[in-house]
Amino acid sequence: MINSALPALDAHAHIAPDVTPTQIAALGQSVVFAMTRSLQEARQVRNRRAPGLVWGVGVHPGVAAARASWDSKEFTDLLGSFALVGEIGLDRRGGDLSRQRSILHDLLTIVRNEPVLVSIHSTGATTEIVEHLHDASVPGAILHWFNGDAADIANAVEADAYFSVNAAMSEDRIRLLPRDRVLCETDFPARKARSRKPGDIRAIEDLLSRIWGESVEDVRAKTWWNLRTLSERSGAIERLPEPIADTLLYL
Repeated sequence: MINSALPALDAHAHIAPDVTPTQIAALGQSVVFAMTRSLQEARQVRNRRAPGLVWGVGVHPGVAAARASWDSKEFTDLLGSFALVGEIGLDRRGGDLSRQRSILHDLLTIVRNEPVLVSIHSTGATTEIVEHLHDASVPGAILHWFNGDAADIANAVEADAYFSVNAAMSEDRIRLLPRDRVLCETDFPARKARSRKPGDIRAIEDLLSRIWGESVEDVRAKTWWNLRTLSERSGAIERLPEPIADTLLYL
């Protein structure tokens, strides 16, 4: 069933922790998964509430300061306040891969039995990221802007991962992704994704509409249904903001 009233759903964007209420209001009715890059940023947003925002607790692999301040106990203490973990992962260009791998192992070990969604970065390390997912069995994994090859994608599907995609990704790669595992993202402020603000997913919805041969309304309904499936399976629906959880339950 198509619900034409569904808001835009952006499964990966970056919003400054000190964003003002006026700036949040400018996002309209969009639902945005807002990543943090460090535990310090996560502390800043821990108690911030806005109907359309789902804040993440993250340790971006490419940010040296985030790696330097990593503390597993602090992350565990913060985790109970979040339905989303992100952005975490590996970045081959980010430096100190040994440290990145150690932090990722710790993170995935902690979250594997938690009712959370997990947005994962994999620049230059797609095959390795999928191997980590197989080892950790994380039920809420979402591979963000995943540029792995056909084998990587097949292995990620076997690991029960989902994929958040944007308009900067190639049509050929998106065609390899199962429709029932796809979510939309902007990765705002990434310019290549052609989004003017978080929640501006029209470019990727148009691209999916063309690739799938479906209306934009059907694409949006499908991605919301995919989020419902993932949120129920991972248990994250119990931690999501009530308006978003209600939207999922009444699809």
